[in-house]
Order: sequence, then structure tokens, then C-alpha cells
Amino acid sequence: MAKANSNGNGRGIPSVSYVRMSSEKKDASPEQQRAELAKLADRGGYRIIRKNLDYSVSGDRTDKRHDFQRMMTDATSGKFKVILCWDQDRFGRFDSMEAGYYIHPLRQAGVTLVTVAQGAIDWTDFASRMIYGITQEAKHAFLRDLSRNVLSGKLKAAKAGIWMTKAPYAYVLDKSTKTIHIGDQQEVATVRRMFREYLAGKSLRGVA
Repeated sequence: MAKANSNGNGRGIPSVSYVRMSSEKKDASPEQQRAELAKLADRGGYRIIRKNLDYSVSGDRTDKRHDFQRMMTDATSGKFKVILCWDQDRFGRFDSMEAGYYIHPLRQAGVTLVTVAQGAIDWTDFASRMIYGITQEAKHAFLRDLSRNVLSGKLKAAKAGIWMTKAPYAYVLDKSTKTIHIGDQQEVATVRRMFREYLAGKSLRGVA
């Protein structure tokens, strides 16, 4: 969620901060990222005019990152000259082809990316583009591998009969075996009644 903001007395390079956190527990929290970006702005003489945040969104789901999309639109209108991020993977975990789609309009508008982890990224310099592209592909591959491994683990657990979410109504979860069993008999009777009424011809609304 974007927030207007200004640092100091209005002097400095007009910039925006962009913070993204996925659902991964190892991600730095938005508060941590913002604190480091504030320090980066002070060191580099950047004046943050807007803070952008996309929470619980994967770096490769750019279509779901609403503050990112708004930031890209603002960048081409000349409102700021620098994007401040914790790491280039906070800007996005897209592959090099998709990265080019977003970087080109930024370069045309004279907007640069400065990160706490990698420093300033100069998209006009061949060597910088090469390093950025290689790093970006590695981060994208990591995300793809992680997603595949998580899915594989969930499929394996499901085949083993392990319940991976909260127990549904009328069931209880055995935390030691991670399996579910029939629970409160009153809740069980309610579920059975719902099924009987539906099979007897009632609509879902009528059963509710």
C-alpha cells in the first residue's frame, strides 16, 4: 500500500521506496526493509516521496503487485528518479526477459534502482546489465525450484495421509500423527443432516 512521505527539508534526489514481502518466513519484514532503506536514503542523499508496499505477494506474480504497478506508472511520469529496494529480488524475481519489459521504460525515464544488497544498478552500463541479468536469472531459478520442491513435499505428505491444514468442521486434528478424525458428535450430526436434506432435494441456500 503506497504512502506519501518526505524526508528532511525537501532537498535530495526524489525517490520512492519499494518493499515486498512474500509468504516465506525467511523474508526480511517490511519494518526491517524500511529501516534499512531509510538509512540508505540518508547516506545517498535520496528524498523518499512515497513508500510502496506489496505484502504476501510472490516476486514473479507482478500482476498481483498493485503498488509495484502504480510505481511503474508514476516512474514514467517523471515524479521520481530512483527506486530504493532492500535487494534486487524485492524489485522482482522475474527472469531476464520479463525484467527487460519493466526495466526499459525505467531507463527511458532516467529512473535507476538502488539496493541495500547490490548498491546502485546501472542499466546503461553493459557490465552492470550482465551482472544484474545473471543474478536475476539465479533468483528466478531459486523461486521456481522452491515452488517445485514445496509442491512435491505437499503431494508426498498427501499420499502418506498427512493432513496439512486446519481440521474441517466436525473433525479434530491429531497433532502427533497429523491425521484427522471424527470429532464432536453434535457437529457430526449437523453435517449428516445437511447432507440428508441436500439429497432430499433442498437447495444449498435452503440447507443453510
